[in-house]
Amino acid sequence: MPPYDKLKSLPFASDYLKPGVSFEILDKLAHQISDNQAADQLQRVRQNLFKTIHGRTLKTG
Repeated sequence: MPPYDKLKSLPFASDYLKPGVSFEILDKLAHQISDNQAADQLQRVRQNLFKTIHGRTLKTG
């Protein structure tokens, strides 16, 4: 079971959310893109981060 689904299945799960946040809002966000699209976005951001880190290391070293 994915972590989000596990959270939703807990008794009184809404008590764990920040004020002003609801599962209705989170569900809309969760269904905007597919899991594969989210994974692709994560990989692109991660690659850019490591390029930035690597570039700084080379310039300062």
